[in-house]
Amino acid sequence: MVTPPSAPAAAPIVARAGTLQYTRGNLVAIFAWLLGAEVVFVLIDIIEPQVLPVLLKFHGATDTQIAFIIGSVNAVLQLLIMPPLGYWSDRLRTRWGRRIPVLFWVTPFVTFFLILTPFSPEIAVWLSGIPVINGWLHLLPIAPVILVFATLVILYRAVQTATNVCFFGLLRDVVPDTHMGRFLALFRVFGAAGTAIVSYWLLGLTETHSKHIFIGIGVLNLVGFSLLCWFVREGEYPPVAPSTAGAGAGRAARFWAATQTFVRESYRHPVYLWFYFVRICLYGALLGLSHFTIFFPQHELGLNLMTVGAYRTYPLLIWVVIAFPVGWLVDRRGAIDVLRWGLIMITAGYILTFLFANGPRTFLTGNLIFGVAFWIVMMAQLKLTAEVFHPQRYSQLAGANTVVQSLMIAVVISPVCGWILDALKGWSHTLAMPGVGDVVIGPYRLVYLMMGACYLLALFGLNRVTHHMRRHTGADGKYLAPL
Repeated sequence: MVTPPSAPAAAPIVARAGTLQYTRGNLVAIFAWLLGAEVVFVLIDIIEPQVLPVLLKFHGATDTQIAFIIGSVNAVLQLLIMPPLGYWSDRLRTRWGRRIPVLFWVTPFVTFFLILTPFSPEIAVWLSGIPVINGWLHLLPIAPVILVFATLVILYRAVQTATNVCFFGLLRDVVPDTHMGRFLALFRVFGAAGTAIVSYWLLGLTETHSKHIFIGIGVLNLVGFSLLCWFVREGEYPPVAPSTAGAGAGRAARFWAATQTFVRESYRHPVYLWFYFVRICLYGALLGLSHFTIFFPQHELGLNLMTVGAYRTYPLLIWVVIAFPVGWLVDRRGAIDVLRWGLIMITAGYILTFLFANGPRTFLTGNLIFGVAFWIVMMAQLKLTAEVFHPQRYSQLAGANTVVQSLMIAVVISPVCGWILDALKGWSHTLAMPGVGDVVIGPYRLVYLMMGACYLLALFGLNRVTHHMRRHTGADGKYLAPL
């Protein structure tokens, strides 16, 4: 009698995220799909601070208009979309999960509006050929082509903001806490790969091949996020508490009750308020100021865009080497220590660049310092967000953060920076700096000082976050996020 072969032993469970259980193979697969989507996400996200400013200036936009279109408009969209969508998404319960359905529906619209954006000059010419519309266009104080650019940027950023909310919410839901630091290190490595593609190969082609760039990235977005929605599965979530408005309440009463709940849960704990401050500083620098940093080496140091793009790629190569060890360090030591040293490094890099950069070599040196530090800071702050915010209210709290963050960027940081740069156009002052010689201070160099100030303020805020986290730490030494 032949003994039947025994069934192979089930692969051991190596990690859990909520109700999700992962074998090693499952974990590799989920990492692969999320990291692939991250490359596409960064390609779209990096267009804004690197490609769009060059494209807008090429078509005659002023610095104030660039600040409004890229900084203020984006901040307003985040203000209007992220808080309600985050609150709603946290409470959404469907057979496909709470993040995947939103990603599935917004992805085609992101692709459509993104592909249309570089065709703004042709669309403006077509609209000008319609007598009624042409009359309206010439009544406005903004060139028709810039107006069309602004409209299409608003449309694609609106739906991309929805992607932002649910993509990062999905990461928090499906990646195990035990592997979050290493995942985020890889996440930022793949993000760096997307940035390298734009900086090294595409930035120098912006003025001549913008249509190819936007069409290619748009198609990648459609394919990448469609595959993510198909292959990634969410777990089960706890039931949602009933509305405080009560059964049978009208739409207005439910909305008012939801608003009260949102404000009460999001703005009463000092640890959250100080963390909002940290992220205001970080994203104020990233979304409100960084799109002007491209013009300093281009217009004040005389470097061409291909050279600038190459210089921006070198820190990414260093980051690829150190990313996984940094992620391991975050998992072992926690995100706060790594973020603190990253903030010290990036602040020093920007201030040193402001003081001493007067040519290719000195600019490259500063760029290496703050360029590597940027990836450390962004990886560590994302991990710290997962540590500080309560997991059941992650997207809601991120949305609450966005309310104050967007107001500061839209009302203060972007418009003030744009106004200063336009007001100082043509101004310069020469300083003799030890070791490097004469340094010409122009308006775009001042952006690096502003960036350094933002990161220094973030360092101060991080110390306050640390203080308040200790107050929510139990006897076992573990932080308990407040509800």
